Amino acid sequence: MSSKDRSVRSLQRLHMNASTARVLNLLMVYRRCGDTPEHREAPFFQNPVLNRCLIVKHRLRSNEYDMFDTPRSSATKVLIPIDHTDLKMGARFMFVGQSRFNELMEGALGIPFEPNSPDIRMLQLIDSIPSLDPFLLREQLRRAGLEPARCYFEVTEADVNRMFSFVQKEITPLVNMSCGNDASMTVYASRLVNKILSSEIDSDLDPLRQVLQLDEKQFDEGIFCWKAFLYYKWQLSELMPRLREVIQEINTVKPRTSGDSEIRSQIELTRTQVRRRVGMACQRVRATLDIYDDAYAELTNQGRAGPFRGFLLSAPSMFRELGERLAGIDHIVSFWRFRFPKDRLAMITPEELCDIFHDFENGLVFNEDVSVAA
Repeated sequence: MSSKDRSVRSLQRLHMNASTARVLNLLMVYRRCGDTPEHREAPFFQNPVLNRCLIVKHRLRSNEYDMFDTPRSSATKVLIPIDHTDLKMGARFMFVGQSRFNELMEGALGIPFEPNSPDIRMLQLIDSIPSLDPFLLREQLRRAGLEPARCYFEVTEADVNRMFSFVQKEITPLVNMSCGNDASMTVYASRLVNKILSSEIDSDLDPLRQVLQLDEKQFDEGIFCWKAFLYYKWQLSELMPRLREVIQEINTVKPRTSGDSEIRSQIELTRTQVRRRVGMACQRVRATLDIYDDAYAELTNQGRAGPFRGFLLSAPSMFRELGERLAGIDHIVSFWRFRFPKDRLAMITPEELCDIFHDFENGLVFNEDVSVAA
């Protein structure tokens, strides 16, 4: 198979099967919502060609390091389909912040690309966050005064399919409260999951809205926030088994040569710091998710809607902490497995191992942890 064939198949797989946290698929949004008023009135990018691109959080290969003036292990990749109606034509791509970035964008878009344009600002903001999960992304853009239409902030269809059974189990207490042991419970649960994950707000959910005493706008936002926490709980449940394996390997990995005493000391120090910071990140994520669990239990076990209502209204303030920490954990798991495929002997120099540990440690440093670390 030629490299062109592989790249086209890769683009098609990315379009159809992408992970929510890794890919922002604006082409899919265009195909689904391009004729809607919200898509036209509040686009993600002002440039219509750029507004049909795919943006990917990408682990850099060794041959890509030289594209940047400063060292980095991952980057934000912009894929602009040559023909958005036919992905077999392939795509032009570039990394945000790479050398000659503006020049490359001009070539891909066919028009001058102003260095201080709103679209450049948007790309720089996206590049500054560790994940493309829609809840973290929307919160960060809001903080910068940018509010594209809601249709851009959805969980991908591939992830909806992957998390469906998890969410169905999560909402079972609410369904039991509503239906008891009615034979239609399973059907109702499936319908409810579909509505929550797709943000399909209709009259079927009106009884829940009335219980929570939310107006239509608040309820629409509340369902979005509920979906966010279901997504984060599912993401953590998926990460933890893989994280335990990776941490065990981090504990025991040895470089192929011992190196001098200074590098050996640095490896052990950063190894310890990575373990410590992973533990702190997991504790903070669980503590935040516990806020949701406690409020949800008040609703489903005690019939008290007030705590869950209050939680939904305040939930966006927690997206940044959850999203950034889970992105840091996911980076460690995915990069480690990319660099060291399972059941293969680790072959690495002392210097590279030390750099990897430093990268992992830096990815888990957050302002809220400064006082704890001190």
